[in-house]
Amino acid sequence: MKKINLAIVGPSDSVALISETVSERSDVVDILPVVYQDASEVPDIITKMDNRIDAWLFSGKVPYMYAKNSQRTIKPLYYLPHTGSSLYRALLQILHIENLKINRISFDTFYRKEIEESFGDIPIPVPPFYVKDYDNIISANEITQYHYHLWQKGETNIAVTCFLSSYQELKKLGVPTFRIWPTRDSIRTTLAIAISKVEAIRSKGSQIAIHHIAIDNYETFISESSSSYGVKRIELQLYEILIHYTEMLRGSILMQGDGHYIIYSTRGIIESLTKEFTIMPLLEEITYKMNINVSGGIGFGPTAYAADENARIALGLARQAGSSKWMVVLDDKSAIGPLSSNTHLQYAIRSDDLAMQNLADKLNIRMTTVFKMIAAFKQFDNAIVNADDLALYLSITPRSARRLLSNLLNNGLAVNSGEEGAGKGRPRKLYRILLDKIVAPPKE
Repeated sequence: MKKINLAIVGPSDSVALISETVSERSDVVDILPVVYQDASEVPDIITKMDNRIDAWLFSGKVPYMYAKNSQRTIKPLYYLPHTGSSLYRALLQILHIENLKINRISFDTFYRKEIEESFGDIPIPVPPFYVKDYDNIISANEITQYHYHLWQKGETNIAVTCFLSSYQELKKLGVPTFRIWPTRDSIRTTLAIAISKVEAIRSKGSQIAIHHIAIDNYETFISESSSSYGVKRIELQLYEILIHYTEMLRGSILMQGDGHYIIYSTRGIIESLTKEFTIMPLLEEITYKMNINVSGGIGFGPTAYAADENARIALGLARQAGSSKWMVVLDDKSAIGPLSSNTHLQYAIRSDDLAMQNLADKLNIRMTTVFKMIAAFKQFDNAIVNADDLALYLSITPRSARRLLSNLLNNGLAVNSGEEGAGKGRPRKLYRILLDKIVAPPKE
């Protein structure tokens, strides 16, 4: 099996410890250690190295958040959580190695409950303590100032930090400071999760993928063409574009006739080319070079039969959405699309959820429409929607959307939320959708 390229990112001491532990799995993992001076360097590091990496492992929460917020990679991201055992080691060093008394102490990164439980497990009396937890990016300087000001005012006599640069700076300032390190156990646990995830991605990436691609309204297209030769020329022009696309996929193509084409490939390369099923570069090329509408459906599955079935379903959904639309159906029977569209959604197309079936019956719509409707509502700020916008997402007429919103209102699943101007004509009614009631309707 091809080894996993794992980037280990953090300050020098953490990277050294993590790399040493990860090397126990050198049969599976190739390590690419990356040392930074400041966590803000992480986005640029990802940009430079991402094409060589299968997964990213960060020394802590802050570099992980920099990576996540940058959105510069779709590779798996992990960080080493600072657990109670990390804290025990710091407390052991304070009490038994340095023989210091803990009168008042400051922490960062941990949550208050974790600290209280750690003291309770030792057990020693819980001293007065301060803690700076955070759920997003925070600078090392902010952490340093937090600990230093508490110590300077006499409110603490010891600081415990997860930040190397804060630890170094606080020591220079004369603050008795101790560093939290990741434990080998947490490194091994996180590594096992990362290996499992990459192997699952590789397995899924090798899934069979089938495209069904068709010229829209083929009979009308023929009748409006000047001659059968003109039809063949256009079909061959489309075929040439599809051959180039198939070459990019390293797949194979079949010209089925009557404006219908089938392409065989694998999931991994399609997922990459479409940026995780959000865009369809082929659609843009066809629109630019040809004066015809072409729709497509992409299906995945563990077998060729399952992938073909899902591709046909996807093409059907694309045609329901309008002309020149592309949809994807995954092996779990969820639909994604339209690709390269502002109304891009992901929703289930098959379910045995009795509550959802009852809701579909109550609203007099299909189950697929229920799931698509719920996915659409989640796209609107505060779940406030008008009929025209809902019609775009559901590929229905504004009249049908108004009827659907009226049914939701009558069933207590939406409330009136005022009106908005629409230029000339009558203002559009706004509805606030009660998503909690829709997703978990009350039992009857």
